[in-house]
Amino acid sequence: MGKKSLALDETMDTTVNEEAGAPVTDKDAYEEQCALANEIASPMANRKLAKKVYKLVKKASAVKTAVRFGIADVSKGLRKNEKGIVVLAGNVTPIDIYSHVPAFCEEKGVPYVYTPSRESLGLAAGFRRSIIILLIRPNAAYQASLLWFDFLCNSELYDELFEACNLLVPNTKEN
Repeated sequence: MGKKSLALDETMDTTVNEEAGAPVTDKDAYEEQCALANEIASPMANRKLAKKVYKLVKKASAVKTAVRFGIADVSKGLRKNEKGIVVLAGNVTPIDIYSHVPAFCEEKGVPYVYTPSRESLGLAAGFRRSIIILLIRPNAAYQASLLWFDFLCNSELYDELFEACNLLVPNTKEN
């Protein structure tokens, strides 16, 4: 009829979750993720370009108004003729969720690129949740053409990625 004392184990759990750190761009892991991408994920960013995409997403997500996340928000931005780079995840199922976006981007003249993993895209943006689509808008914080000290802060990443995405998908919009 007395109380029993519970023995508490006060040792700290030192296991580390490897997934939670940063997006995966190792060669073998990247190839595995590319194999899991869906059928419409084209043009898929190669490993070097994906690393640059993740780096730009990380820089852009630090600026509150520079990135639009999600299907509804990106579609609204494209309808309002916002310019930028659309980044889509390649392993989204069902495909019908975002199958209209590449055609919409080509119609508006906005470059787009696929990355193999939505989880890596979410980690690059600083979220624990996965992200299937985002629109990176031009901003002075990471765009070289608007900065006078671009040689100091490596800010030509947006312009470089914009050109690379334009080369992957030629604009079909005729002015």
